[in-house]
Amino acid sequence: MKIGIIGGSISGCSAAILLLKEGHNVSVFERSKKDLVGRGGGIGTTADLLEQINKDGLLKKDFAHFQINKMPFVGKNPDYEPFGKTAWEMPMNFKVFQWNELWKNLRSNVPDALYNSGIKVTEAKTLSSGLVRLISDSGSEYDFDMVLFADGYNSLGRRILFPDKKLKYRGYVLWRGLINESKLKSESPLKDEILRLSYIRKPGHNVVYFIPNQEGSIKKGERVVNWAAYIEVALNELDELMTDKNGKVRQGTLPPGEMTDKNEKKLKQFLKKHVPKHFADIVNNTENSYLQVIYTLDLDNYYKDRICLIGDAGIVVQPFTGSGVFKGYNNVKDLISSIKTHDTLDDALQEWNEKQLKTGKRLLALGEQMEKAFIWEQPDFSNINEEEASIWWKESVSFPEEFNYNRR
Repeated sequence: MKIGIIGGSISGCSAAILLLKEGHNVSVFERSKKDLVGRGGGIGTTADLLEQINKDGLLKKDFAHFQINKMPFVGKNPDYEPFGKTAWEMPMNFKVFQWNELWKNLRSNVPDALYNSGIKVTEAKTLSSGLVRLISDSGSEYDFDMVLFADGYNSLGRRILFPDKKLKYRGYVLWRGLINESKLKSESPLKDEILRLSYIRKPGHNVVYFIPNQEGSIKKGERVVNWAAYIEVALNELDELMTDKNGKVRQGTLPPGEMTDKNEKKLKQFLKKHVPKHFADIVNNTENSYLQVIYTLDLDNYYKDRICLIGDAGIVVQPFTGSGVFKGYNNVKDLISSIKTHDTLDDALQEWNEKQLKTGKRLLALGEQMEKAFIWEQPDFSNINEEEASIWWKESVSFPEEFNYNRR
């Protein structure tokens, strides 16, 4: 089949690689003229999923990642400064890496002739023949047997297919930053772990962990510290926080270096008050931090006619699940399987749609459980013991069978 993919980021490139391997004729449309580097810091996924992705040939054998073996739950306590008091360390098997490195790996496996940079698709419509026509902002037209929108949480494809579906603001933002380990003022106790730092009687938390540097090194002293702070922000205060240095209100994301000095100072003071000194210092010494507004969105369908949604263009879930970066990969794996087992594309899409809805809604339910636990009912880890922390975790979150942090 001739398949068009809108969006050349993680989901779009993953889809292109998988479909090319099946012999389909693929074209990717990415509206940005530049490489998509610098659009994310540290991300991660389960070890099982990364192993499967490697088996499918999406990544190079030397793809740089860092092994995570535990998640300590840490709170600020004056008797345990500067590193905080650990309530419990949960075993886990997780892989973390740089978004940039992941995208570059995937992009290198999509032939340049099939990756169309600087083309902004503005319209998609189904023709009487059953083909799907894409129209760009320049007026150019492209016809395909099927189209996949992999254009993120603010998807054009979703707005075209389901204009009544709106993003739901969750009441908090994700404030993020990166700092080279060599620039830390003091040696960090961080090892093979993702620290989860509670706040003092406030919603939210801060996570801190190592990722490889730009050259892929995970050697001590050469790594990068990735931190991500979930902070409650009232809806009526959101526009002010998302206003950049030029006075423009950004929607969804405030890029690195664009936050006003006033807002950055305010956020750093919040972290200084609520997390152990060593980790507050890491945040305070970080330059070019950035913001992401957290939304969710539910759907009743993943497709209409032969226009499909994959990745965050479909159901949008909270980031806690660790599944978001490869949602598009799983969507397309399922699509390929359905196409192979049905005589018609229409029958394949119906089966595929049912499975995506089931999986997406389960992930959304999981995200809401984790949001309740990690944001609105996050305990102060400095005031509970190991047994209490373990019980809190087990009672708060029920993982689907196929998604478990602890699998090895």
